This record gives sequence, structure tokens and C-alpha cells, in this order.
Amino acid sequence: MKVSHGFGLRAHNLVALFDKTNKVTTFMNKLEKQSLIDPDRYDSNKYKGDGFEFLVEILLKSHAYDNRLGITNYEPVQSDDNGVDGVGVNLSGEKCVVQVKYRSNSRSVLTSDDKLGNMISDGMFKHGVSADTKVLESIKNKQTAPLHYVITTATGLHHYTDNEFFKGFVHCIGFDHLKALLDNNLSFWNLCRETAKEITDSKVKK
Repeated sequence: MKVSHGFGLRAHNLVALFDKTNKVTTFMNKLEKQSLIDPDRYDSNKYKGDGFEFLVEILLKSHAYDNRLGITNYEPVQSDDNGVDGVGVNLSGEKCVVQVKYRSNSRSVLTSDDKLGNMISDGMFKHGVSADTKVLESIKNKQTAPLHYVITTATGLHHYTDNEFFKGFVHCIGFDHLKALLDNNLSFWNLCRETAKEITDSKVKK
């Protein structure tokens, strides 16, 4: 499995990040500690955000046909990040966009202050993802797969942001969803370890 996100090559210690890591909280704790190693070289908040985006890429590519996620053909967006962190195809076969948000506090909720709205405009103007009123209604009624996804270590979207700002058509995969998917999922974490080793070995060869 090819992982495209550049975090793997820039991380302080990618192998250590996944060594004996079998839970989302363990990953988060290690990521937090590593983010403080050299903040002048790699900004702490960016380190955490990039590290989580790296994990999400492995998650989506390894669960491409899992309808609990519903995203296939996923590729991260690493240049001109104006609100979209990745692009994929939803269960209805339509292009969809993903915004990845790392939050240290897993009990927090995301609001419009977290610049979530940029995903809508960037998805429309740069990635060609838009929706008319009929499409939005079909998404809300779960007749059509979402076109916009938020994946986060926060609990999820604030109810006002979800129901009023986004009108219920953005699908959020939050902390509890991630735990249910990944905690003690050894096949997944072993894949992460294999991927980390391959990327680290490739750096040594260069």
C-alpha cells in the first residue's frame, strides 16, 4: 500500500510512533510527545495535524470497502491546503472531499470557528464537488452518500454547526468512531508498523 502523505518522511521517529501502539489514545499520546521534540524545525500543531492525516490515509486506504467509512480511492491533498485534506470517492460513486482535524481534547466538539466551512468552498472551486438542493436533501435523508466528510479526534461536530451551519449534510467520523474501528485492531496497527518501517528504511537508503 502506497502512502503519499509527506509526514512519513518528515516525522521525528515514525517507527517509535507506532511501536506497541494498538489504540487511538496511545497514538495520540505519542504524537503529542513527539510534536515537542523540535518545534523550531517542525511546528508542534502542524506535526500533530500532519501525523493524524498520515494515520487517516492508512485508515481509509486499508478500509476502502468498509461502509462504516464509505470512502474509496483516497488521496491526500498536500499543496494549497485551503480546507480540503483529501479527495476520494463515496459509496454512490461520486467524488467526495475530506477534512481532517486533530484535537488533543477528544471530548471537545468542532464549530464553525474551526474553519470547517473552507472545505465546502475549496471542494467546490478546486475539486469540483458541489451539491444542489435536491442532492443535499437526499444526503440528509440518507438516500445518497455524503460529499463532504470530517474525520477528527474530537467528539464530533457541535450540534449547531452540524444542523444549522452544514444543514446535516456533512458526515463526521469522530473519536468514538475511531476507537470502535481501531482500538486493538492488530491487523491495522501491524500495517501501520510495516508502513513505518518501509518508509524509514527508504530514508536510510537515500
